[in-house]
Amino acid sequence: MSLCSTMSFENDDTEETVTCLNINVYHPQAKVFKSLDYAEKQKYRAEEMIKFGRDSKICNFPLIDKRASRLQFAIQAFRHSESSELCFEIKNTSLKTKLYVNNEILDHLNKIELPKKCILRFGEYQFCLEKYDGEAREYFETFIKLSLVPFCQEANVETLPNPGPEIGIWKIVNAPAPQCQFQTAVETDENEIK
Repeated sequence: MSLCSTMSFENDDTEETVTCLNINVYHPQAKVFKSLDYAEKQKYRAEEMIKFGRDSKICNFPLIDKRASRLQFAIQAFRHSESSELCFEIKNTSLKTKLYVNNEILDHLNKIELPKKCILRFGEYQFCLEKYDGEAREYFETFIKLSLVPFCQEANVETLPNPGPEIGIWKIVNAPAPQCQFQTAVETDENEIK
């Protein structure tokens, strides 16, 4: 490599990474997402609010479903004071539907800061959001992917008064759980079980 081409490379501006919000979407009838663009990332100004709902005139991500609200929920970027990291908050804008963010329930006009990774749910809709940090301060990107399997499997296991035998049958109740449970496994010593 010549000295001239090395100097040219060294003087080029460093490419700035962009915060990206990956949004995986699921609904038993995938056609409700047919108007979403899955091909490429979409870029938004940092002060811009992105909206999900039935009204294609005001929503960036229209949902083709009469059961969805005209404006279901909105996500907006923000920064904590004295921080350059771009964070996101979500607001439930639906009068008729509660929005679940992991185990938090958001009623109409309630909002919450989104964790780096979370599951949003309302009705039969499920959204898995994951934030990848970047350096850009003026804008962020979103990337939509369609999932063919739900992120939450909802099945209740009937609780037994005593621990079940090692060889036995657990009865599964087919009633849907009110929300997904995100609990970590706890290790116990088998000598402690009485």
